Amino acid sequence: MEKSSGQGNRKWRLNFFDVIFIICVLIIAVVVILYSSRSDGGSGIVFSGTRGTVVYRVELKGLIEDTAYLIKPGDSLVDKVEKRPMGTVVSVEVNPSTASNKSYITGERIITDVPDRKDAVLLVTSEATITENQISVPGGFVVRVGTWVSVNGPLYNCAGYIIDMERDDAA
Repeated sequence: MEKSSGQGNRKWRLNFFDVIFIICVLIIAVVVILYSSRSDGGSGIVFSGTRGTVVYRVELKGLIEDTAYLIKPGDSLVDKVEKRPMGTVVSVEVNPSTASNKSYITGERIITDVPDRKDAVLLVTSEATITENQISVPGGFVVRVGTWVSVNGPLYNCAGYIIDMERDDAA
């Protein structure tokens, strides 16, 4: 006996709604993976670290002379790329800009002045969350020596490196 066409073993076929459902599931999975693995310093995660004060120095090299003198104590700094607060400027030291160049006569490295440019060393302070792995200021900016930073201030923007850091161990 033959089975009628409406009953029995029917093979499943991929249809338009199945494709839409699979695409939605894949998009949700990708968003979850990207959101959970982003390197935002854990601004959305509660750390079990201690609170304390971090003081660090940022060296901004090769500034046009007027820009270096626009930086004032009390300025709030913001990371230019990710728009995260970095802290408050405590002091500014402006020096003539220098560069390390190779002497083609002797082959040695020599330090030379760069005309019409200044270097600024900023002393920045902020409250921070201190864990075993990192020190991050509120907003998620992670403070590490040697990190390249882009800085926005009230009247200026520039870039440089974090060259020194100390933290309050009393916390």
